[in-house]
Amino acid sequence: MSNERFLRSANLEWLKKAYFSNEQQKLHIKQGEVLMKQGEENKRLYLIEKGALTGYLEDETGKPFEVFRSTEGMFVGVYSFFSKTYASYATIIATEDSDLAYIDTSVDVVEDEECRSFVEHFMPIIVNELSSRQLLAREASLEKERTLKRLLHHDKMATLGEMAAGLAHELNNAVGVLQRKTEWLSEEMAGYLKEKDSKGMFPFFEEGLKHGQHLSSREVRKNRQKLEAKGLPSSEAQKIARTGITDKDLKKHFKNDADHTNRMYYYWEIGTAFHDMLLAAKHAVHVVKSVKQLGVSGAERKHGVRISDTINEALALLNSPLRQVNLQTDIEEVPEINASSGELVQVWVNLIKNAIESMLQVEGLDPKLRIACWVRSYKIMVEVEDNGPGIPQAIQEKIYEPHFSTKNDGPVVGLGLGLAIVRRLVESYQGSINLKSRSGKTIFNISFPLEKDLKQ
Repeated sequence: MSNERFLRSANLEWLKKAYFSNEQQKLHIKQGEVLMKQGEENKRLYLIEKGALTGYLEDETGKPFEVFRSTEGMFVGVYSFFSKTYASYATIIATEDSDLAYIDTSVDVVEDEECRSFVEHFMPIIVNELSSRQLLAREASLEKERTLKRLLHHDKMATLGEMAAGLAHELNNAVGVLQRKTEWLSEEMAGYLKEKDSKGMFPFFEEGLKHGQHLSSREVRKNRQKLEAKGLPSSEAQKIARTGITDKDLKKHFKNDADHTNRMYYYWEIGTAFHDMLLAAKHAVHVVKSVKQLGVSGAERKHGVRISDTINEALALLNSPLRQVNLQTDIEEVPEINASSGELVQVWVNLIKNAIESMLQVEGLDPKLRIACWVRSYKIMVEVEDNGPGIPQAIQEKIYEPHFSTKNDGPVVGLGLGLAIVRRLVESYQGSINLKSRSGKTIFNISFPLEKDLKQ
């Protein structure tokens, strides 16, 4: 026990015995009972021997708000008693059944060895009570400020939600047409190519349509090197390597003929184009839906969503800009979660696209992008790291605000809602998003709780 706490404890025990031991000056009040009302006369100083009391003031509307709490060993009535105003500045109510002892203005000074006055006896108690109430008032002020910030944020998001809902309504029909017509055209093209196929190329269209360009640049290089080692010319090996065809299918369909190789690749490329168009149309639907719901929550979520699949979908959507950077992926298989795959794809697309754009701003940079996914401490972790210019510390919190942009190449076209939507989506999964950034290294770390019953 510190010296200050020892002295306070010792002094309190002496005060209890000297001033608060009169059995005629004790009372019991039940939970919810009012000890004194604001402005009411009070000529007593109460010591709480057991229980707890809370003081309330009324605001301009007459609504009570808490100003102090006192528990066992603490005093109430300090202000009115020692200021000699004899009027309670707060309404004091028992928050649980309480036993109190008290003294009044007629109390005589109890002599001690140091011949201290009445005020000197109680000065440590007065200071302690004032200090405790000051700390409580400070905490109440901080909480009020935090509440105000939350309300301001809520108002901002509500206004933004109204604006976004109008925009989404305008886009919804157009996106719907694109999605339906893309689905129809892919089916028609599949029927046409199958009918015209006389050389067994249709399986390559189906492969492209089903999986798209799903291999990383590192995997493509590895496949190309294997094919070149088997004697294939570099140009043909590069095309076949991109398709991800298995050795079994390669032996079945491949002929060492450039025209044959080009035709295989042509069918696969058409399928891949439709795969990406369908994926982009699906993603556009989710984007419109999320923008519409920016101020609210509630996309449909289902169990069995694999985060690794949603990351791969995002990479497929960004296939073109990703060709300008060196991509490294370290994606582990993690447990499935209850989620909307479209929402998660949207998170990754925004983060990856921002990383690519920031790196391409730096002239002469060898852009490197790393995407990792793993499980740690009952959480699914995803990291998106780039070696771009970094985000200054002063604006790191602002990047999640609607319309904010760090781009330095002139006016930004669009709403600038990317990271605002990202944070809303991540937090709707009870997850968190954290940023670490300096020149040459920026990492966005996203974590989701690993729970089988993760709800909307």
